[in-house]
Formats: sequence, C-alpha cells, structure tokens
Amino acid sequence: MEKSSIKVGFAKVDITPPLGVCMAGYFHRREAEGILDPLYASAVALSDDQDNIKWILISCDLIGVGTEYTDATRELICKRLGLSKEQIMIHCTHTHTGPHVRVVEDKEKAKQMGGPDDAYMEMLGRKIADSAQIAANNIKSATMEIGYGKEESISFIRRFRMKDGSITTNPGRGNPDIVEPIGEIDSKVGVVRYKYLDGSGELLVVNFTLHPDMTTGSCYSADYPGHMRDAIKRQLPNCEVLYINGAAGDINHVDAMHPEHNTTSGFEYSNKVGNILAAEVLKVYQRLSDSKEATEGENFFYSGSNLADIPLRSISNEQVEKAHKDIQSFYDGTWAVKGAGMASTAEISSAFQTVKISKLGSALPLELQVVALNELAYVGLPGEVFSQIGRRIQEGSPFANTFISSLTNGSQGYFPTRKAFQEGGYEAKNNPFTEELEDLLVDNALELLNSLKK
Repeated sequence: MEKSSIKVGFAKVDITPPLGVCMAGYFHRREAEGILDPLYASAVALSDDQDNIKWILISCDLIGVGTEYTDATRELICKRLGLSKEQIMIHCTHTHTGPHVRVVEDKEKAKQMGGPDDAYMEMLGRKIADSAQIAANNIKSATMEIGYGKEESISFIRRFRMKDGSITTNPGRGNPDIVEPIGEIDSKVGVVRYKYLDGSGELLVVNFTLHPDMTTGSCYSADYPGHMRDAIKRQLPNCEVLYINGAAGDINHVDAMHPEHNTTSGFEYSNKVGNILAAEVLKVYQRLSDSKEATEGENFFYSGSNLADIPLRSISNEQVEKAHKDIQSFYDGTWAVKGAGMASTAEISSAFQTVKISKLGSALPLELQVVALNELAYVGLPGEVFSQIGRRIQEGSPFANTFISSLTNGSQGYFPTRKAFQEGGYEAKNNPFTEELEDLLVDNALELLNSLKK
C-alpha cells in the first residue's frame, strides 16, 4: 500500500486582556488587577498531502465565548483561508480567571456583574483568527498516534443528594448532611500525538474532563490547563500542547466526601493539579511508539455540523415578575436563600434564566459540530455538558476515538441529564432548556457522526 502522510500545523497567540477588563465566572463584578499566567488561543490545522486545509481546531483559555462572537470569528477565518464554518471548531477551556466574553444586553446586569470589553472583543476575534491562519501556514508532514491514560485523584462529582432529599452542588467538604454523590467522573486522559517527519518537534492534543475553577481571585490565569501545558513543555521542550476540556458540567476538583484530603483552591493548587495531569499525559506519551514512518494508506478527513432545536421551558408572567424582583433584591444586597453549598446561586441563576427565557420563544437552535480524521473525532457542543451525556455520545459513536469538546462555538449554560432536570439543583436551573435536552443532544450528535462516516 502506498504510504501517504497528513500535514499538521500549530500556533498559539497570546489573548491576555488589559488590566481592568471585567472577569467572568462568578455572580459578582471583578475587574482584572494582575496576570498570574498568560491566556492563549492555540490552534491545530490539519491538511492532506496536497496542502488543502481540512479542518482547524482552536482551544482558547476563556470561560466560554458567546455564539455571536464565535460566529463572527469563524467567518473571519473562512474569509482569510477559504474554508467553510463547519471546518473551524472554537473550544473554550472554561477558566474562571479570564475575561467576560459573552454579550450582556441588560445594562444593569453588566454594571453589577460585569460584561465584555468592546475593544478587547474586537481584538480577540482577530487574535483567534491569527492563531488559525498561522497554524495553517505552519503545516508540515507528520505521523499521528493516539493513546489513553487514567487520572482519578483530581476530579470529583460535585452534585450530592442530601439527607433532606434535596440536591446540592458543592455542599462543602465533610458536610454531615451528604448522603451520596450523583454521577460518575470521566477519568480518561486522551492524548493525540502529531510528530513532524522532519524531526523539528511534535504536538500533543490532550483531552480530559474537569472544571477549571481553582485559581479564583482577580488576576488572569489559564488555571490547571495552562500549568499542565507548561509542565509538559519543561519535560519535552520541542513539544507543544493543546487542551480540550470534555463533559465536565458536573465534575470539579472538590472532594467533598473525604475532607482529610485537604482539597483546596488557589493558584498553587491549580498548579499542583496541572502537574498531576501532566504526569499522566507523559506516561501515555512514553508508551506511544517512536516511529518516523508516514501513515500508511489513504487518510479520511471529515467535518460537519447541524442545528438541534432544543425546547425551552414555559414561563408565566408571574414567574417573570418574581424573577425581576429577585434580581433587584440581589443587586440591592438584600437577597438571601437558606441552604448548603450553591443553593443561593441556584436560585438567583433561575431568576436570570427566567428573564432570559421570556425573550427567546419556544426553542433555541444549538449547533453541534464534528471534525474528524480516520478513527479520531471531536464532537463540539456549545455548553457545559454533563459527563453521562458525553459518555453516551462516545459509546454510540462510529469513530473508535471520540472526544467531547465542551463550550464549543458558543456558551449556552449547563447541559444536564434528564434525571438531573427532574432532581433539580444549580445546573438544572442555570440553563433555559427542558429535560428533553439530553436525548436531543445525543441523538443529533450520533446522527451527525454516522452521516459523516458512511
């Protein structure tokens, strides 16, 4: 069989905002006061041996870019490179120590809780497009290998059933009212290595599933994904790393069941988690072969997307009126809800969602996207996906190596399971959808995957 090779290019561009830009991730206003480590847009471009770019995967150290911005950025990349939007996937790692990157139409909400900086957002779209263009310009022949590891010590289910029957997110370490966690972590560490045939270096695309919400504070940081990349770079100086966060909507770093583990937060702890993850990635790396041969046979590239119409919850005029009152009391500082963990956050989230839903209609179209090469596929979903939904898509996929890319081409809140909607809690309230969401996401994703790999 004739040997052929894929071509791969990589680039990363600094997208750290100026100080003073509002930061996202919490229900209060934060303006950036410093930089702990830079934020990047990292891009990998894949082409055939005729230098035809087939698709570009971009990972940004951002909490989740709004659809309006990702659409404009993808269109800019299309204009520059002559590609279609379905060939460009923009993922966000979901760091909570980065800028606001979603439109906030409510001026009072923007004043109270922060919003995007227009000058920065204009620059951001161009910088992300730069990463794609430079990656496309850097393509060179490479081999591709895929390996897997497992890391179970740094990620934990964050939703719990309490003794009073309620469901609470992050109820606090060692809370005596905890009965059991609800859900299952995804401990898989997926590693795709592209090794350049000219010996100039290599690229790792790492996939893991964990909320990047450890650093906290008012200084920019990429959180544990940035530390993981740096740790690998120290061990492999000629290796670049791009990180894709999986279905982490119900998974974070807090081990509430075992307080003796002293799980904590902060910059140092995010560095520790990044180093632990990097160690597992390096173990996978060492098990990969060191062949410099080109890939045998023909390579098959795939890209596609579809729109899934997701029903929205029905909202009454009375609910909207109450939501406005709750939001005003939140702004006034008189808001108070009893309960452990994020009970108060869940209720004010519900109020904001109620107002949002009242302006949207009966359904919201969500773009699902796939980019793939041979038996490797990335499934992009525009929200914070629960781990069970990710597993269902992976288990049903016709591609042997299927990775979930959350917060891709948009950020539409949490994507809980049907059961989580029925149980309630923070994530179930912090989105506008109905319990039909899970099956519609899975069915549409699998339909797309199967249509590409006929």
